[in-house]
Amino acid sequence: MKPIHFVAFVLFIWPYAAFAQTSQPAISLTTDVEDGKKMVHAVVVLNGKPIENTTLQYFVQRTFGNLQIGEDTTLDDGTSAVAFPSDLPGASDGKLHLIVRIKAPAQYSSVSSSSAFPADVQPAPAADAFPRALWAPHAPLALMLSIFVVLAGIWLSYFFVVSRILAIRMGGQQ
Repeated sequence: MKPIHFVAFVLFIWPYAAFAQTSQPAISLTTDVEDGKKMVHAVVVLNGKPIENTTLQYFVQRTFGNLQIGEDTTLDDGTSAVAFPSDLPGASDGKLHLIVRIKAPAQYSSVSSSSAFPADVQPAPAADAFPRALWAPHAPLALMLSIFVVLAGIWLSYFFVVSRILAIRMGGQQ
């Protein structure tokens, strides 16, 4: 082997070959109904083969972090399941965003997967951001009407006074 070939092997091929041998497992998520109860199922596979005795943590993504809803260990077929959180309202899109992370073994602890499923409880409709109130940008209609009546009365008084001044002035010149 020529020295240049050896250098090319060490720099380009060997790191790729080492990386290819240490592949990461894949996690797939589904929901199903078992015994009248909705469940979240996860299947963990590595190179097409299921991984047994892998501890998984299940989370629901919330506004200020992830809420843990369960933890389970995979069976010999790589499956694991926890109860679907039927009492949590969904996000603004009406879905629950579920996240599954591998807790053990430690070599795969960085692996996670996420998926969104329709929530059983839909979020409450958004309230009017600016209701008609004294402290809001849009004042109540009754308040606006009363201010309009007061201002109209003031301006009518001005016009009346100006018209009387003009009448006195015109009447004094004749």
